[in-house]
Amino acid sequence: MSVLENVKNMSREEMLTCMKNSGIYNYGLTQQPLVQSVTLALKESAEEGTETGVIAALNNADTDYLLLDILKNDPERVLEGICLAAKIMETSNKQLNLPEEETELYESLSEIAKKYDIKLNKGIVDIRKAKGSLLLHIVTAKELVDVFEGCYEDGVYLSINGLTLKKVKSDTLIEDLLIQAGFKTSDVKALLCGYEYYNKDAIKKTVGELGITNGVLRVLTDKDCIVQETQKKLLASRKASCGKCVFCREGLIQLEHMQKEITEGRGKSEFIDLTKEIGEAMCYSTPCTVGQVSSKIALSAVEYFPDEYEAHIKKKECPAGACKAFVNIYIDPFLCTGCGECLDVCPVDCIEGKSNYIHMIDDFDCTKCGKCIAVCEEKAIIQSSGKLPKLPNRLTKVGRFKKR
Repeated sequence: MSVLENVKNMSREEMLTCMKNSGIYNYGLTQQPLVQSVTLALKESAEEGTETGVIAALNNADTDYLLLDILKNDPERVLEGICLAAKIMETSNKQLNLPEEETELYESLSEIAKKYDIKLNKGIVDIRKAKGSLLLHIVTAKELVDVFEGCYEDGVYLSINGLTLKKVKSDTLIEDLLIQAGFKTSDVKALLCGYEYYNKDAIKKTVGELGITNGVLRVLTDKDCIVQETQKKLLASRKASCGKCVFCREGLIQLEHMQKEITEGRGKSEFIDLTKEIGEAMCYSTPCTVGQVSSKIALSAVEYFPDEYEAHIKKKECPAGACKAFVNIYIDPFLCTGCGECLDVCPVDCIEGKSNYIHMIDDFDCTKCGKCIAVCEEKAIIQSSGKLPKLPNRLTKVGRFKKR
């Protein structure tokens, strides 16, 4: 017998009591008891005079989609959870929102969604149109079934650096998780927990303390550039944004642009203060989580890693050696044998040379792709973020170049 059959004769009050006793929270950024979410939605529906309903989705700010694995692995359970929530709300208006990119998932769920009379939508939830509806996280939908089957356990879903998504207890230490996963804690430079960065001291905190609401626990080392990673996350948020809210739309454009300028060697000192000003305004001036939360990646980056920003802006160097604007690739004139292997693989033909002559790289056209480095058996092609040594300025026979 399905869980829907088991609760068929239960009243709203009985179901709410069961939820309250379980202690279930609406997963994600809401961070409130599910009973409270239901009560507020019903109140809003009455005050606004709008139809109530249930809209299940990830948080709008979630661009990683790790928690979609819950839906992919057991779609029936998630859809049953949506129906349970609809029974509590006493509505037939049931919807499930999927990210625009998840076309394959959308198609695979089409038939089963019809079975449960659930409408599938693509894209983020329109908060304005959703007034009076219960915004139900996909994880909460699955766990609501657990509640009424008597097997619900509190915990946090997370994936370390893209490894298998798993549920752990809130009081679990981050350090213990990393060690179990085979990470060396001494290599940790930063942690990306949910939507924010933390410095390496955060490994001493628990999972619950770090607010990992989207499943993301990423370990960054000295080889990862904080500025570059921040720019990538902000670009993903820009793509997710509907663009209707000025603070969100323009704020994300400005934040992402400044990070990009910094990684490309055009950063300015005033970008730091502007990042703080715009980011903090977005937290309070936007109606949905895309604006409210996406800016925190930039705010936490400049808060915890000011030295990394200073290195990019003032010293014109990337400590991680990841930003191509600060990387130089050159051919060591004392190691080059003039074999021509690098000439053949260069995609932009920026290497000059001929047999038995020391080859030279035109730095202006070089894209820093590194293909030449990979094919050079003599290890003569060097990647460096420091000052270049004395190099030939014209074709010179192998063994004839001298330092002056």
